[in-house]
Amino acid sequence: MNNIVGIEPSIRVFCDFDGTITRKDSGDEFFRTFSKFEPAHTDLMNGKYSVKEYYEKVSSGLSMTQDALLDFCESCETDAYFRQFLDFIQSQHWELCIVSDGFDLYIDEILKRVNAETIPVYRNLLQFQSDTGSWKPLFPNADERCKCFCASCKTKIVLGNTHPDDLIIYIGDGLSDTCPVHVADMIFAKGSLSSYCNQHGIMHHNWNSFFDILHILKKRKPIMRDIARKERKKAFIAE
Repeated sequence: MNNIVGIEPSIRVFCDFDGTITRKDSGDEFFRTFSKFEPAHTDLMNGKYSVKEYYEKVSSGLSMTQDALLDFCESCETDAYFRQFLDFIQSQHWELCIVSDGFDLYIDEILKRVNAETIPVYRNLLQFQSDTGSWKPLFPNADERCKCFCASCKTKIVLGNTHPDDLIIYIGDGLSDTCPVHVADMIFAKGSLSSYCNQHGIMHHNWNSFFDILHILKKRKPIMRDIARKERKKAFIAE
């Protein structure tokens, strides 16, 4: 799974986007604004569709102008302390990567708006089909072995960008983040991700804004979580 040649052990931070960098779930808001969000979303939550099937359904109904998309992105509020968080990560010489089960169409534009477009970001893609006039979702980071509530595989992304001896910090809020926390050493969780960590006995820090994350990172040195390191090594061996 790790295909990076010459990579050196480091502290690497992986951060979700929707509901984490943005204050609300910008993915849900995107499809609510430009497609027929319901009853597809309720059906997804009730188990009628997989996440991939849900995305295919709501993407096929997308309709928007470029101006409307830009207005939407402008309306998506980002965490007020995210810029300070980026500056801190840079000052520590840690590596940061964004991992999202959302889509490039709005994620890239929002990151550009907060001057964070140079951060490596892994997300799904929306491709316009000129012959049908519709949008098609693409999932370059999908893994058929992954059973999580996600169209992409965030664990695949995390492990594909780390050395077995790296110390991994993970920040997230939702169901799509439940898989990678098992291989992370230091976890910041809120919302349904925090509930999942509580249910599975995964030590984590609760947070509401990046101010909380900064406060903890400045006070507490990240340390390796032995069970997470073992999970990573098992995954690397399996590959």
